[in-house]
Amino acid sequence: MADGKFGRPDAVTVRELHTNADTDIQPDSIHHTLGPGYNQAASGQHNHDGANSPLLLEGFTISGSKGGNAALASAIAALVKLGATDSTT
Repeated sequence: MADGKFGRPDAVTVRELHTNADTDIQPDSIHHTLGPGYNQAASGQHNHDGANSPLLLEGFTISGSKGGNAALASAIAALVKLGATDSTT
């Protein structure tokens, strides 16, 4: 059913349509729930510990020898991918 002069659906119809929404299916879905999943939205109190949002550096690999500068360079490269600026010399 529609209400008003603009033919908007009533609340019951909208609720019924939402039962078939594409919630969390893909990044550009119309609706997202809160949680740590790839296509979910993070709550305002998330802390990147893997429980209520993805781990902060999930998917990044640090490599190289700890005895030299290779591991440090790898860590710096991972931080740059997260948005840090590399001003090292």
